[in-house]
Amino acid sequence: MRRICAFAFTALLALGTARADTTLVVTMAADPTGLDPEAVLNNTSGFVMATIYDGLIRYKSGTVEVEPGLAERWEVSPDGLAYTFHLRKGVKYHDGTALNAQALIATLDRQLNKSDPNYIYNTGPVQSYIDFTYGSVASYRAVDDSTVEIKMKEPSAALLASLAMVWNGVVSPTAAAKYGKEFRNHPVGTGPFIFREWRERDLVALDANPDYWRGKPKVDHLVFKEYPDAQAALLALKRGDVQIMGDVATPVIPSIRADQNLVLLTQPGLAVNGLAIPNDVPPFTDKRVRQALNYAVDKDAINKALYSGLATTMVSPLPEAQWGFDKTMTGYPYDPAKAKELLAAAGVKPGLKVEMLAYSTPRGYNPAGPDLAVALQGYLQKVGIATDVRKLDIGAFLATVRSGKYQGLFITGFSGDNGDPDNFLNALFNSSQMPVGDTSHYKNPEVDKLMDQAAREPDHAKRVAMYKTLQRQIMDDAPWVFVNSVLQVRAARREVRGFGLNPTQMFFDMDQVSVEK
Repeated sequence: MRRICAFAFTALLALGTARADTTLVVTMAADPTGLDPEAVLNNTSGFVMATIYDGLIRYKSGTVEVEPGLAERWEVSPDGLAYTFHLRKGVKYHDGTALNAQALIATLDRQLNKSDPNYIYNTGPVQSYIDFTYGSVASYRAVDDSTVEIKMKEPSAALLASLAMVWNGVVSPTAAAKYGKEFRNHPVGTGPFIFREWRERDLVALDANPDYWRGKPKVDHLVFKEYPDAQAALLALKRGDVQIMGDVATPVIPSIRADQNLVLLTQPGLAVNGLAIPNDVPPFTDKRVRQALNYAVDKDAINKALYSGLATTMVSPLPEAQWGFDKTMTGYPYDPAKAKELLAAAGVKPGLKVEMLAYSTPRGYNPAGPDLAVALQGYLQKVGIATDVRKLDIGAFLATVRSGKYQGLFITGFSGDNGDPDNFLNALFNSSQMPVGDTSHYKNPEVDKLMDQAAREPDHAKRVAMYKTLQRQIMDDAPWVFVNSVLQVRAARREVRGFGLNPTQMFFDMDQVSVEK
């Protein structure tokens, strides 16, 4: 069992009993897999990391518009090839290390300099957005003690938005060097809350940062508590044992709506949800087979039955809330006869058997959790495809589908990280992102080429046109069964004040949250 840092949680709970307004408890359906933003890539871990780390850039509350973070201002050269960041003065990491240009360079070296003794890829398995964010970086240097310049090989239209992602939280170079491979279990940032303890399969406990540059948080302690069972989480919320439900499963939504002590919060989501198809495994190498699977599924019926009306059917690989979404697209209507026709044309006879992997708990982009796999199983059976559903906890699930070796179908989804369409299309469907992002192993050289061009294009209108072309091509290639895009949904007790949602689903701005009686 992981038990990081000696900490008496019972004492914290006692404090919470005496001063209930100073302790905030948030439920999550699964355990984090690590707390190093440079090495760990999943929403559950991101929920916690969003409260420990700051980025150079941050998102304005409730949006994916950018504003100053640890960089109080910046300049971009006219050709888009040089970024100069001016760091806030007087900011310290939780371990007392000063945030300055040298510290930031050390953090960049950890990600980009293979000869650095703390190079992140020497610490164990890495799942990150390092290449996604910094792939166009040519060089970086400290101009002075509070100024860093980053030069690019080519323009990167989404760089500033990407720097605000949870996955680009700025880590303490002192702690990274001290803990080495264990840093992901000993997170140290500059954020509003200081890591105190992680009890595996139980909780992560944090303390307010009294020296936070935006002001001390309004609660003294923040606890992320694991509740894999949705009904148990709901009961804890109703009793007041927890104040916020982080992963809301659709079956409990009616009960939340019916309780006058609870509030259901929703926001249009930057989220997509579906079934990944192994594009490099026969017979799914044939586009007609992948298209058939899309026609075989009644997405509208699934939305009504499993998602309480809080989801819209996908007609594009982008969600409707994402700028650049092509409103003229129609997607794949439910047409099982068409599905059977395509399967027959591809030489697939009834009786094809394949495994379908599912995660065992709800996700932000899929509050129905493994129930989606069961629904998909039923629809595929009707067109002659037999699937055996196997469920894993989210850590094992991600390790399996991101290994590059898994050859079955699997439910999949994604929550946007930076508000840019490149974050969806490139991250999920560019073959350069295999195996961690492009888990379906989709590869279309023309799509890859256009994605790369769109990511560098400074003209917004031209980017929109490029992304419309990409949406249509990816939809036609059908690397997934595109199911739906859900609203972001969370629940809170009425005494919670200042809690807001963000399109990326992360727990930003938790320093502004209080609990009032």
